[in-house]
Amino acid sequence: MFVGESLKDFRYRSFYIDRELICRTIVFFLQTSLSGWVSLTIGEGTITLSLEDSEPLLLDLADIDDEFAYPVQAADELARYVGQKIIDIYEYRIRGIEDGSVGVYFECEEGGFSILENEGCLCVSHGICKADEDVILTKLKG
Repeated sequence: MFVGESLKDFRYRSFYIDRELICRTIVFFLQTSLSGWVSLTIGEGTITLSLEDSEPLLLDLADIDDEFAYPVQAADELARYVGQKIIDIYEYRIRGIEDGSVGVYFECEEGGFSILENEGCLCVSHGICKADEDVILTKLKG
């Protein structure tokens, strides 16, 4: 599942109410060389990686006329990983809890990045994150 594929692009979907940012990233998207666009969500202790039928089109907040807005923007902070192959994928899990997934780490040819869930929002970080002692990093079963 995506291991060995090259990364091509990154995007995220935000959530606004009345133009006030509620969550910067509720869905994270990555594009791979073979699988195409993939969405990543983390919630209720579960990681969901899903193939998208189409590209998540860029959509600016200014172009949305609704009190609930879900714009899609480029995740430029991950540009350094474009063109790199995914070596492996790991998950951050709370030890001893079946539905205890709180994040994902993508190991790439030159480093890697983490996507962690925090109060319903996803946070992007370069490298492996230091977490609570009850959180362990294990290879994601695909």
